[in-house]
Amino acid sequence: MWFKNLHIYQLSKPFSFSTKEFSDKLNDFRFNPCGKMSDKSIGWVSPIHRHRDYLIHAASGCILFCMRKEQKMLPASAVKEALEEKVFELEEEFSRKVYRKEKQSIKEDIIALMLPKAFPRSSHIHAYFDTINNRLFINASSAAQVDEFYELLTNTIGSFGAIQLVAEENPASVMSQWIKTQPPENWQLSGEYLLKDPKDERVARFKDQTVNDVGSENHFVNEFIDDGYVLQKLGIRYKSYFRALIQDELQIKSIKFDDELIKENDELNGEDELARFDADFALMTDTLKDFTDDLIKIFKVNSGKK
Repeated sequence: MWFKNLHIYQLSKPFSFSTKEFSDKLNDFRFNPCGKMSDKSIGWVSPIHRHRDYLIHAASGCILFCMRKEQKMLPASAVKEALEEKVFELEEEFSRKVYRKEKQSIKEDIIALMLPKAFPRSSHIHAYFDTINNRLFINASSAAQVDEFYELLTNTIGSFGAIQLVAEENPASVMSQWIKTQPPENWQLSGEYLLKDPKDERVARFKDQTVNDVGSENHFVNEFIDDGYVLQKLGIRYKSYFRALIQDELQIKSIKFDDELIKENDELNGEDELARFDADFALMTDTLKDFTDDLIKIFKVNSGKK
């Protein structure tokens, strides 16, 4: 349940659904497994376990929900080999050339024969609405996953006015200054950097560099910045809560919550599953709320576009 990546959106208007209304809307798009002749299926499942019936988990003004995607994987090499074999047979049998349009038709027939036997691969994307602060947090590792999730959510509840966080100042410039001077209060540099040369796309990666918060950061990193390299990812530590990478578009990657934070609810291990899940969810959302407040203030976040 602990999120590993963050795409954060600010809602332009308050979240208007009750938990029951939201759950009912999700239920209209509940996940169903791929049929024999379909290659993909997307829908909503329980955020705790896909075999549970309920589709949301609500606590402390936050509503957690989950998208499941199932996709059958047909190896391109297998399809290509079967197509080549079929084309060879036809050309040998009828002594004629098989052209592109006919090849495409044969390929479609081959895929139709293979699909029922293909094994599906599934993935899950969790997200939650913070109904108090009117925000949406999506735990996805790529922009493509976010787009797919957002499209399903919009089809489910209609347009809801989510706006991606956009900084008034270039985040890369702001974070570069932290290396030369020092990061904001409650933030530390973790010693991980990714820089790119905008001229020829060369990259420079640094990891586990010696860190000093008062400005004597590893001089190699500063040399690259002075040479025109642009900071694209910066490793940070937020309070004593987690480590993460901040990208230059304010997407948060590779979150690793500290063990001490995760263990705060260990005394609930003897309780039922929902009690521990509820406590962990509340702890995570409180932490990410404070982090997002700081993020908005530090980067002077303005309105942006989906």
